[in-house]
Formats: sequence, C-alpha cells, structure tokens
Amino acid sequence: MKLSVKSIIIFLSVVVFTITAYNSIGFFHADEHYQIIEFAGLKVGWNTPKDLVWEYHTQIRPTLQPIIASGLISTFKFFGISDPYTHSFLLREITGLLLIFALVFFFNNTKRFIPSSKQLQSSKLLESLYLGFLLLIWYVPYLGVRFSSETWSAIFLLFAMGCFCSENKNRKKILLTGLFFGISFLFRFQILFALVGFGIWFLIFNRKNWKELLQIITVFLLVFCLGIAIDSSFYGKFTISVWNYFDQNILQHKAANFGELPWDYYLNRLFHLPTKLIGTLFFLSIASALIFRIKSPFIWMILSFILLHMLVSHKEERFLFPIAFFFPLFFVQFFQLLLDTIPKKIALTLIGLTSLGILTTSVVGLPILATSSAGLGRNGITHFIHQNYKGKPVNLIAMPFSNPYAPWFLNERFYLDKNVSFTPIDQFEQLDSNALKKDSINLFVTTQRILDDYPHKENIRKLGFKLVKQSVPAYQLKMDYFIREIDDQSVTYLYELKK
Repeated sequence: MKLSVKSIIIFLSVVVFTITAYNSIGFFHADEHYQIIEFAGLKVGWNTPKDLVWEYHTQIRPTLQPIIASGLISTFKFFGISDPYTHSFLLREITGLLLIFALVFFFNNTKRFIPSSKQLQSSKLLESLYLGFLLLIWYVPYLGVRFSSETWSAIFLLFAMGCFCSENKNRKKILLTGLFFGISFLFRFQILFALVGFGIWFLIFNRKNWKELLQIITVFLLVFCLGIAIDSSFYGKFTISVWNYFDQNILQHKAANFGELPWDYYLNRLFHLPTKLIGTLFFLSIASALIFRIKSPFIWMILSFILLHMLVSHKEERFLFPIAFFFPLFFVQFFQLLLDTIPKKIALTLIGLTSLGILTTSVVGLPILATSSAGLGRNGITHFIHQNYKGKPVNLIAMPFSNPYAPWFLNERFYLDKNVSFTPIDQFEQLDSNALKKDSINLFVTTQRILDDYPHKENIRKLGFKLVKQSVPAYQLKMDYFIREIDDQSVTYLYELKK
C-alpha cells in the first residue's frame, strides 16, 4: 500500500517529536519547572509550601497543569516508574503527541482556506507544504514537547480554532470552541490577548451569528468558574488566581522587577528568532493578510496577541510561543496569494526557493534541538550526575549561580538526588582542600561567565579536576548562534577531581 505524503509527514513528526522529547531534558524557562513540576510536588509528596516559589504564596498561578502533572506522575509511580527523568520524558512525550494531534486536527479543518483559485493543480503542493510547516519547521518539535503553560495553552487554542473553522460547523462544535478557549485560558491567562482579537473580529464581521458568540462566552465562563474551583482546592482557600496575577504583576508591578524592555522588543524577536528568513516571511505574510484577508479571525487574533503583549513592560520571547504554531497558515496563504497574483513560473520559483530555505534551516535546526537538553542545558548536567554517580556520595562544589540543582536559590527538588551534597564557594581561591570531602566524588561546577573573569583557569586542572561534561557542546554553540541565539556565557561546565 502506497503511503500518502500526509502519512509520511505525520510519521516523521512523531519520530522527531519523540527523539526531541527524550533528549530535551529540563526546561526552557524556570516557570516551566518551578511553577508546574514543583507545584505538582506539593501533591505527590516531594515538596512542602516552604519549598515553593513566591508565586505559590501569592496564588497567582493557575493550577490545572500542576494537577495534571501530579496525576500523571502518580500514575507513572503506580506502574513502577520511579526515575524523575523518565517522568519528565513521559510528560514531554505526552505533550508532543497531543500537540501533533491538535496540529493535524487544525490542518484538517483549515486546509480548505489555502487552495489557489487560479492554480488548482498547485493545491496539493500547498497542502503538503502547509502540513510540513505545521509539524516540522525547526522550532516546532522543540516547543511542542515543552510541558509548559505556553505549549498546553497553544494546544487547546488549536483545538478551539479547528472546531470553529470546521466546514460542517454545528452547535456542538461551537460549544467545544468555548470549552477549548476556556481550557486554553486556564493554562495561560495571557491567551486572553488572542481571544480579545477573536471577539473583536466576531463583532465586526460575524455579528449576525451573535448567538454563537453568546454560546462561546457562556461555556468559556463556565470553564472559568471551574478554574476558580480547581485553584481554590489546590491553594486550600477560595482564590481567583487571574485576579491575583493581575494585582501582583500589573497593579503592583512585580513583573517589571524581572526586567522591562522597549515596545518593539517583540517585533525584533519575531524577525530574528525563527531565523531571518522565516521572520521575513512572517512579516510579509502578516502584511498580505492585513490587505487581502482582513476578514479572517486569525489575523485579528495574532495582531491582538502581539500588540497587547507589547503594552506590557515585562517582555519575554516565550510569551510569543503560543502563536508560533499558527505561523504556517499565514505562510501558505501568502504562497497562495503569489500563485493568484503573479505569473505561475515566478510564483513557483519564489515558493520553491523560500521552502528550500525553510527546509535547509530545519535540516540544520531539528537535529540540534532534537539532541540537546532544554534551555541552557543545566539539567543535562544533573542527568549526567544522576546516571554516572548513582548511589555514590557526591560533593558538588559550586560557584555562584552555577549549581544546576539550584541556579536561583531554591533547589529543584524534583531532580534532587539524595547522594549529592553541595559545597558553595564564592571565588576560585576557595577551590582547595577545604572544599573537598574524603570518601566522596568531588565535582566542581562553574559557568563560562565566571571562567572568563578568572585569569588562571589552568589552576582547575592543576588541582586535578578534569572536564567531564558541559551543558551545551562546543559544536552546538557554533550552530546555536544561528538557530536559537543561546547565551554562551551561561553554559555550565562540570569537572571531576581525578585521584
């Protein structure tokens, strides 16, 4: 039986997502771990309230995802799976497979928007590009396996828009749209910025179907109330976490304490982060959608999401992740516009060259991200210790902000091995016999930033320490400059004292 292009793309995506999930140890951003996995530890048993970050005590985080994590981890343990790194892999794998399902569902319900009206024979090409871009652009598997609020919010936003865009839309699908909007919101409150755009679009272009909007809002509010019940149960008292979030981060400006960036930060990131080729294609496709597809709900949602985020002083690139999965729709609709407005040969040449550029970027980027630990690779270091020194007493000597188990004061108790003890030091001069422990494996950890400031790095080796692991391999650092612009100053180096 001959496999279809669609089946091959989906099969490849499952393979790439699984490899990425297996290797993408740790987290892209601290919130992915400390405010989800460590929150789950409160229910599973490895944490107490005093072990958790300030967001727990101010009750500003939604708790649906920590509850899901605690349920899944408890299930893994019930079946005899006790290793925390296996737990985190399974959480990422479940996330990745769920995202693939959501993307294919979204594809099946939106592919009717992309056929060329003048070049019908090119429709199959556009469909194949669309599905390939959705599942296998270089950043999709890496973001897609993150057990983060951004990714889980995006999953249910994809489900919602897939239901709403269904060709055979009925009352059930309208209600499901409201349900999925609500669930998406419970994972990440900022998704409301996209929903505002959807509501504005509805009132301008679809107001004759106002009953549909009323049904969507009603179901959304029911889910919102369910979220209040979930959060109140988790925190142990009645609370409205979205209000707490707004009060702490906006009214009391706590988010600004973590840094403020100029209004055009997101424009810069949208151009550079996905690579300049994809960034250019994004802005061209958005501009064409504004001119030729102004009645599409997607352009209103994307622009609303970006513009409202631009008004918030505290900005981070990860805040854009939920909408990154929608970019391929704009790309392929831009290709469709080329086929409909310029000579076919020129259009196909431009489409071919652009697609070849994206393919080349993905051929380079996918293997790097699929074989890397997440973020700055700190948990790649802890995983190395976990695997290579299991059951042996380990003394981890750590420079400031270098300890991969506790880079920001609080320990990552989820990954913490009982055989590992810490000896913090403030300067290299303290790396002497007093820091060492007899009858223990003595390890030393530091970062590139500290090494650059230390004029006598050779003293590390003179003491008998040998480099055994670095969080991001040297060859990846060279390529990451073009792929994800990693901060090489934060790369972590692990040394072992050789007797």
